[in-house]
Amino acid sequence: MEIQEIIARGRIILQGAPKRLEVFKLINGKRSANDIAMKTGRSLSSVLQDIQKMKDMDIVKLKSGPKNSVIRKDGSALCEKTPLIKHISVKYFNDPIKAKKVLGKKQKRKKAKNKIMQSLNVPSHVQILEICKNGEDQIYEFKESGISIDKISREIAAFANTKMGGIIFYGIDDDGTICGSDKHRQEMDQSIQNSIRNTIFPSLNILIREKDILGYKILLIITPSWNKKDVYHYKDRVLIRKGTNVFSAKPEESKKLHNGEYVI
Repeated sequence: MEIQEIIARGRIILQGAPKRLEVFKLINGKRSANDIAMKTGRSLSSVLQDIQKMKDMDIVKLKSGPKNSVIRKDGSALCEKTPLIKHISVKYFNDPIKAKKVLGKKQKRKKAKNKIMQSLNVPSHVQILEICKNGEDQIYEFKESGISIDKISREIAAFANTKMGGIIFYGIDDDGTICGSDKHRQEMDQSIQNSIRNTIFPSLNILIREKDILGYKILLIITPSWNKKDVYHYKDRVLIRKGTNVFSAKPEESKKLHNGEYVI
């Protein structure tokens, strides 16, 4: 893992969570969860939950002894910070400006490039958590489990007529809460492909990927960026996505699309 990713993970799990940050500061491979609970004045169960979340993000790990056996104290496993994060000040997890300095100019250029190409790439575990935190936008849409396939196809048709395409995260609520998918990837793929054939013209290829995020399975439905040739119709209407909403294209917007010009 590179320093850029460990900072990103630390910020996702610790930024805006002062109690969890205090637990993180106290983890040193010697204190038990009970010790940390006593020092912070919190319940043991809440401290254990915070430690588990940090373990899930790989910023802390179980402390191992001889023959890789887990070291325990007071009935619970001891944890320590992962090696790379030991050398990073906790200030970087609360101060975006300091974090940007660590990432450097090269990393910022890389982020700008990725922003353009994200609609065609499968986001990483860390990127998905960051997307959930920031909310929906022009290229990201959240859909809770159980929503109708027709509504998903409608979003796909709108993404298909926009410059960058987009990604639908199935199994994430509108507020960014990860709740998990009620369908397997194969089941969703079959349902959506059938719906696309029946509702979208001309034919359109999409990509579906399954991700395990904090113990929940979610599905990523990826619509490619617009090819500047085909204008996709959903049930005889040309749709486009503006911000987080889907609109029917106005006559002048439809004309631009048919001339191979981006609307948005």
